[in-house]
Amino acid sequence: MSSLTTSHLLSVYGFGEDNVFVGGAEGTILHFDGKQWSKMDSGGRWTVKRMWGSSPDNLYGVCTDGKILRYDGKEWKPEDTENFPPMSGIWGRAPDEIYVGCRLGKIACWNGSQWKFMSSGTNTDVAALWGNDDCMYAVGFDGLVLRLVDDHWQRLTFNSNAELYSICGFGSDNMYFCGSDGTLIHFNGAEFKEMPSQTMEFFLDIWGPSADFVFAVGDMGMIMFLDGDQWTRIESNTEEYLTAIWGTSEENMYAVGDNGLILHWNGEDWTPVE
Repeated sequence: MSSLTTSHLLSVYGFGEDNVFVGGAEGTILHFDGKQWSKMDSGGRWTVKRMWGSSPDNLYGVCTDGKILRYDGKEWKPEDTENFPPMSGIWGRAPDEIYVGCRLGKIACWNGSQWKFMSSGTNTDVAALWGNDDCMYAVGFDGLVLRLVDDHWQRLTFNSNAELYSICGFGSDNMYFCGSDGTLIHFNGAEFKEMPSQTMEFFLDIWGPSADFVFAVGDMGMIMFLDGDQWTRIESNTEEYLTAIWGTSEENMYAVGDNGLILHWNGEDWTPVE
């Protein structure tokens, strides 16, 4: 538990070891400049679910309150939009191509001038998105996996009822999904492979700075590390729920969770940030 906040933390994103942002409930946004953590003014009591940015002066946060926040390098402000459905996913391929995922299958895209809803072909909640120059994917509840084809979303056949909460990719042929009931999946762009996790706890986020170094985090302080093609549990020294993970390298990772908890990985151990 940090001294900065006791609010539940839900998202973490950054642009280097000296520029890390954390978002959470009750309008909580924290920033690390490489030396110390500080609180930022979010302008409201939003619940910041996930963040993505193209640069330190172009960072977005999506909120379960139906608002999109933008940080321009100086201050956070809500985007001038109508209230969206509760949002939990955001990812961009460029400053003028950013996608947000919402409840009820809603997906909107920023084209550089406006946010515009797209045809998703589903009413199932969209939880997370990921993409690169070659592809764009979204995942959600009831085993939902969508792929962007031209300007519309196409559902892929995936025989699962799992709630998929996060997606982490390293190319159009190398992605990982995580979700409810211990679900961990590898997707090579054509086939889904369920990976044994030896748990029924929920995985809430998955991330790695490289394809050879991936962590998944979730309920009751659970942290799993991908060792080759096997997942191994790592001691987290906490039973707080861990909701998000992000990092720059194998020696610098952050996991955040309930009651203001921020954990840091230094290459050997996960320890709480004071």
